[in-house]
Amino acid sequence: MTKAIIWDFDDTLARRSGRWSDTLVEVMNLEAPGHSWTASAFVPGLTSGFPWHEWERGHPELSDPDRWWESLRPVLRGALELAGVSNQVAERASTRFRAEYLRLDRWSVFPDARPALDRLQQHGWRHAILSNHCPELPQLVRGLGLETYFDVVLTSAAIGFEKPHSEAFACALRELGHPKSVWMVGDSAEADIAGARRAGIPGILVRRPAPGFDYAPDLAVAVEMIERAPNIG
Repeated sequence: MTKAIIWDFDDTLARRSGRWSDTLVEVMNLEAPGHSWTASAFVPGLTSGFPWHEWERGHPELSDPDRWWESLRPVLRGALELAGVSNQVAERASTRFRAEYLRLDRWSVFPDARPALDRLQQHGWRHAILSNHCPELPQLVRGLGLETYFDVVLTSAAIGFEKPHSEAFACALRELGHPKSVWMVGDSAEADIAGARRAGIPGILVRRPAPGFDYAPDLAVAVEMIERAPNIG
C-alpha cells in the first residue's frame, strides 16, 4: 500500500466535552460539590506548562504514562490555585484529574469521521493518527470504536515529540513505511498543516479556516479534495 492519510485526533476526528478546563470543573464537582467556579476561571492557568506549549523541545523522558501525567500535576494544581482553589483541594483535584479526563462517556466521534475513513479505506488509503495527546490515546481510539481504521496511532506523549516538530511527522512516516502519497488532515493551521508542509507533506485544514491554507469545512469535503488531487500514487 502506497497511499496514507495522517489524521489529527482532537477536534478533527473526535472531541472531549470541555477538554482541559471543563475537566477541572468536573473534578471540582467531585472534590467541592456546590462550588461556583466555571471553566473560564481555570483557562488562564492552562496557557503554559503542557508539552505542546514548548514543542521545540523533545521530551522522551516523559514517555512513561505515569511520568507524563505526573509532570502535568503542577500545571493543573497551579491553574486551580490561580483561580482561588485552596492548596489542599487543588492537590486532591490534580491527582484525580487523569481518571476524569479519560472517562469514555465524555468523548464523542464527529458524525463525518467514520464515513470519511470508510470511503478512503475502500479506495486503498491507509490511516494513521498523529496527535499531541495523552498517553492513553490508543485506548481512547479503541474505546470509541475507531481502532480498526488505523494502522498507526501515535501520541506525542509516547513518541516524545509534539507537532509541529519535524520528528513527529518523521515518526509517522516511518511507522507507515514511507508511503508514496501522504496527506495530513487536522484542525490546527500551525501544528498540523504548517508542520506537515515543512515536512514535505501536503495538508488540508478542517473545522477552523485560516488564511493561506487549503481548507475543508468538514471531512467529506476533505476526502473530495484528496480524491481530486493529481498524482495520488
